[in-house]
Amino acid sequence: MGLTELLQQILNILILGSIYCLVASGLTLVYGIMHVPNFAQGNLYMAAAYVVFFLGSALRINYWFVFLATIIIMGSVGLAIERLCFRPVRDAPHVNSFVIALGVLMAIEGLIVIFFGADYKEVRPSVKKIIDFYGVTISGQRLLVILGTFLVMVILQFFIKRTKTGMSLDAMSQNRELALMVGINVNRMSLLAFVISTGLAGVAGALMAPVCYVYPAMAMTPLLIAFAAVIFGGMGNLTGAVLGSFIMAGAQVFSTQYFSAVISDIAIFGIMIAVLLFRPKGILSGRG
Repeated sequence: MGLTELLQQILNILILGSIYCLVASGLTLVYGIMHVPNFAQGNLYMAAAYVVFFLGSALRINYWFVFLATIIIMGSVGLAIERLCFRPVRDAPHVNSFVIALGVLMAIEGLIVIFFGADYKEVRPSVKKIIDFYGVTISGQRLLVILGTFLVMVILQFFIKRTKTGMSLDAMSQNRELALMVGINVNRMSLLAFVISTGLAGVAGALMAPVCYVYPAMAMTPLLIAFAAVIFGGMGNLTGAVLGSFIMAGAQVFSTQYFSAVISDIAIFGIMIAVLLFRPKGILSGRG
């Protein structure tokens, strides 16, 4: 592999890893508070992409306004899902929340098909420039995916590690019982986790909608790989979710490049199985 080809593949890893990172971060935040894998996270990302399509292509609203509006809309959806679906069963057996997560997943996909149909939709990129650097090319929109994700994750880390509310959220995810003993409000933290989680799905959808086609099944692969990334890093561990996302993206890109998409799936989930066997709590379990 030449240097140009290697750099091109690294760019592909950064793009895929960015999306997996946003989806995985939302997954791990909710799991850290409620100890329930929110399988609807992938379809929330898909729903955000449809919001971008509707506002940008159908109503022809400026992309940057659409970007902000999508985050706000998805955050509001997260608030509604937490209050109406998950909070009433918070003290019930975990299987109840598990079933509700699957129900929300299917409901979102069903509503999307009803309102938009099952065919592919196209969102025009907001940044059309193609950047060529010594034979390595990347579109402006794809570069925006990488830079936007980086900025969002820096802001999220600052919020969690440097603000009182963020530290309360982190404390709840690390040790729920101790956090309750010191008076941290579980209702507030659960609501905040869902709003941030769905807001991250909104960011992912807004960034990726102009890069790929929008369709109802677009969420399945990012969800599965993001879930593998969360398991790799440790359920509830934000740093681990980010690290796992880029490792999974690397495994996907290089195994597809040299073997096939089937081998790519085997590589990703082989890593996940190995972690479950030898490090059940994740590579970074017990760390911040």
